[in-house]
Amino acid sequence: MDNVELVVVGAGLYGINAAVTYYRLHPTAHILVVDAGPFIGGPWAPHRIFPGLKTNNLWGTYESPDYPMDEKRFGVKKNEHVPAEKVTDYMNAMVNDSGINGFIRVNTKVETITQTPAGWKLHCVSTAPKASARSYTINTAKLILSIGLTNRPSMPRYPSSPEFKSEVIHSKDFPSRFSSIVRPYTHTLVVGAGKSAWDVAYACATQPGSTATMLIRPSGNGPAYMSPTHVTPLGLWLEKLVFTRFFGFMSPCPWAETSGWEGIIRRFLHGTTFGRKIVRGFWWVLGDDVVQLNKMNDDPEVKKLRPWRSAFETGNALSILNYPTNFFDLVKEGRIKVVIGEVDHLGDEKEVWLKSGVTGKVDAIVCATGWEHGSSLKFKPEGLERQLGLPTNDDTMPPEDTALINEVETSIYERYPYLKERDSSRMYHPDPDLRHAQTINQDVNQQPFRLWRFLVPPSDLQRRSIGFSGALMTLGNAPCAYIQSLWLTAYLDGTLTLPKASPEQFKHDAYVDTQYCALRNTMGYGAKFPDLVFDSLPYFDVLMRDLGFEGKRKGSFLGLRNWLGECFRSYGPADYRGLVEMWKKRLESKDEKGKKKV
Repeated sequence: MDNVELVVVGAGLYGINAAVTYYRLHPTAHILVVDAGPFIGGPWAPHRIFPGLKTNNLWGTYESPDYPMDEKRFGVKKNEHVPAEKVTDYMNAMVNDSGINGFIRVNTKVETITQTPAGWKLHCVSTAPKASARSYTINTAKLILSIGLTNRPSMPRYPSSPEFKSEVIHSKDFPSRFSSIVRPYTHTLVVGAGKSAWDVAYACATQPGSTATMLIRPSGNGPAYMSPTHVTPLGLWLEKLVFTRFFGFMSPCPWAETSGWEGIIRRFLHGTTFGRKIVRGFWWVLGDDVVQLNKMNDDPEVKKLRPWRSAFETGNALSILNYPTNFFDLVKEGRIKVVIGEVDHLGDEKEVWLKSGVTGKVDAIVCATGWEHGSSLKFKPEGLERQLGLPTNDDTMPPEDTALINEVETSIYERYPYLKERDSSRMYHPDPDLRHAQTINQDVNQQPFRLWRFLVPPSDLQRRSIGFSGALMTLGNAPCAYIQSLWLTAYLDGTLTLPKASPEQFKHDAYVDTQYCALRNTMGYGAKFPDLVFDSLPYFDVLMRDLGFEGKRKGSFLGLRNWLGECFRSYGPADYRGLVEMWKKRLESKDEKGKKKV
C-alpha cells in the first residue's frame, strides 16, 4: 500500500501539467501519477495515434506556457500543424525535464475510489502483461482526476449474420488496427461525421485504389464544422479569432466580465434587440464563410457535408482541415462517398444493409460514434458520484436539484434572450421532417459535470481534497491545462482564497455555469460537460482573478490599458508564461513578511 500526498489519475496533457505544477511548488511532496495505458500522453500516447494524425492547432498554440515547443528540438515548423508523434515527444520531454518521470506509474487502472476521513483510497489493478501484483491500494490526502472525457466508447450494436467477416471497431481502436484496415484496394465504412470520422475516411481513401463511405445518421447532428485554418475575407487565423475578446463578445457567457467597457459591450449585444440582431448576423456570416471557403454548394456530393446547424450551435464540434491534400477533392472524385442513412444489419461475408434497403460490401467498419456519458470510475460510499458533481444518468434527481435547474434556466434565458430566440433547428437537414427537430431541452435524467469553476465539487470546498482537471472541452487546451494546474495546486494546498459565500451559493453558481453550457451548444457536448469555444477566454479570466492575477495581459501605454489590443489581439500560451514562478515568489514574499512579524 502506498501513502502519498497527491495522486493524479491520468497522464495526458492536463494530468501532466497538474503534476508538474504541484511538484514545482512542492518539490519535497510525495506524489504519484497513474495511468491505465502503457504510455503517457493521453490521446497523444503512442498506442493512440496513427500515421498522418496531426493537431488541429498550428505550431505555437499547443504547448504549455512555461515549456515552449522548440522548433529545432522537436522538428516542428511555424504555420504548420504539429504531427502527433511530435506531440508525444514533447510530452515525454516535459515529463523528463520537469523531474516528475520517477513519479509516473503506467499500466495502472484505478477501478474504485473510496472517500476516507483522511482523504481518498484508490483501489488499483495492474494492466501490465506480466505484472506480479495484480491489485493494490493507494492512500492519498489529495486527488486530481484527469481521466479525460473520452474513455468509454459509444459503440452501436448491429444485428449481424454469423457469416459476416469484416472487422467492426470503434474509432478508439483505429490506431491499433491501422495496418489491417488502411490498405490498398479496400473499402471502409466510417459511421459518423465528426472530426475522427473525417480523419479515418481520409486515411483510408488516400491508399492506392481504396475508397471510403462516410455514413451520416439522420438522427444525429450532422457533419461537423470543418474549417480552413484561416477564415473571413481577410484570411484571419481561426484559432486566434476564437481567443480574441472582440469575437468572444458575440457569445453570451454568465462568467464573463460584467463591469467596465467589457460589461457595457456585452449588455448592448445581449441585452438589446438591436444588439442581438448584430449577434445573429455575426453567427450567420461566420457559418456561411466556412461553407463558402470550402465551396460546399458547388458540388452535390460535397454539399452533403454542409453542417446542418448554425455556427453558434457547434461548440467543439468545430474542427480544422489539417490534411496535406484537399479532403473535398476525394469526395468529388468518388473516393469518399457520403451517405445519409442508418445501418440495418450486417449480412453475409462483407455485406452491409442500410435501413433504406441499399446494400454494399465493406472490408471494415469504423464507428466514429462518440463517447458514453459519465465516467468509468466507481466511487464509494454509494451516492458519492452525485455529491461530487459527476455526470449521472439516472432518475434519482432530488427535487431540490430539479428546482434549481429550472430556476437557473429561467434566469439564463432572461439574461440572454438570444439563447431562446435563436434558430437551433437542423436548418440544412436533408429530411424536411427532421429539419426542425429541437434538441435544446435537456433530459432531466442525464446530468453533466456540476463542478464549481468546472474544477471542484461544491461539497468538497471545506475539505479541499479533490479536483477535476480537464473535465471540459476547449480549443485552448494547452493554456487551460496550465492555468487549471496552478488553480488546483493552490486550492489543494490551501493558498487559494475562496470567495466568502455559503455552500448553497457555490452550488447555485456551479449550476448556472454548467446549465448555460447545456443550453449553449445543441450540436456540441454541453449537456455532458462544459463545451467552451468563444467562452474560453472569459473562463481563463475567472481563474486568473481567483489567483489574484490580471486576466487582461496586452499591456498598457502611459499608464492606460491597451484597450485596442485587448479587443483585437489574440491570446495564446505565451500570454500566460511565468504564472507559476510569480505565484511561487508571491508565497515566498508572504512567508518572509510573516517571519518578520514574528
